Amino acid sequence: MRTLLVFVMLAVSASFAQAQDATAQAAQQQATQQTMLNAQQAQQNAQQAMQQAQQAAQTFQQAQQQAAQSDPAPVCCSVAGKPKFSVKPGSYASPKTVKITDSTRGAIIYYTTDGWTPTTSSNRYLGPITISSTTTLQAIAVYPFYGPYGQGYGRSFVVSAQYDITSPAAAAGSLPPNPPPTTQGVAAAAADGPPTLSEGTPVLLAFGADVSSKTASLGDQIPLTLSDDLKVGNLVVAPKGSATFALVTQVDKTGAGGGPGDITFQVDSLEVNGTVIRLRGFATKEGEAKPPNAAILIPVVGPFTVFKHGTDAEIKPGTPFTAFVDADTSLSPVE
Repeated sequence: MRTLLVFVMLAVSASFAQAQDATAQAAQQQATQQTMLNAQQAQQNAQQAMQQAQQAAQTFQQAQQQAAQSDPAPVCCSVAGKPKFSVKPGSYASPKTVKITDSTRGAIIYYTTDGWTPTTSSNRYLGPITISSTTTLQAIAVYPFYGPYGQGYGRSFVVSAQYDITSPAAAAGSLPPNPPPTTQGVAAAAADGPPTLSEGTPVLLAFGADVSSKTASLGDQIPLTLSDDLKVGNLVVAPKGSATFALVTQVDKTGAGGGPGDITFQVDSLEVNGTVIRLRGFATKEGEAKPPNAAILIPVVGPFTVFKHGTDAEIKPGTPFTAFVDADTSLSPVE
């Protein structure tokens, strides 16, 4: 009897031990599965984070490209020497050849002779410029720099010089240096069709109102008028005085540290007898920069000082501007 009791107790103990082992194995398997699930989830989270980072990098790169395309000129002004002209401004009895130099390593010089502020879409300086009639020469230096977010571009303050040429050739009305380029001439009217303005035909305009960076706002429409008849051959397709407008696309007020005010505008179209002539043309007008020095510090209350601001950008009525026909356009002649 005792033997039987011992056998039963041993059997019960073995069953209990087996049950404990099974429970432990099940718990271990569950823990292993949970660990694998956690690892898979962590891997998915890491992949999603990597994809989001790649998308963010692509978005940033696209934004940089769009900004570079929409804004052709780096923002004024980073620390750099202004370009220098080899001929001082003033009145001269004969044409002058002007060299432009800059001391900033790697800088590229851009210039204008039409009164508008240079941008990276302006003429790139590649050699001496001959000034043969009264001209306002302006130049900027654009240069690369490196920061925590990679390479960027800055530009100098604008340097400007007025040259009055009083030679007989200039008085007789010689062409100004570096006239606005035209890619094509005006197309002649077809014998069996309406007259056609070719792409690249110059459209001479003039401002009809005062514009100032002090009061202008983004999106303002500035009135312009044709300053001369727009013709195809001898045929007038838009008379002098036809109205259009320029759209303000960027405006900055004067800033501390001598920062000048500036206005950027573009001209998109001219409507003639119900037909829209698509135009292309933009320019920037910038005031005079007044970089800080000991003579222009303005004291204020307390131990602090502020720098004098630059001047506002101003465009006066009658200021000329040349836009260009953006695409071949068929028109009806003016009756």
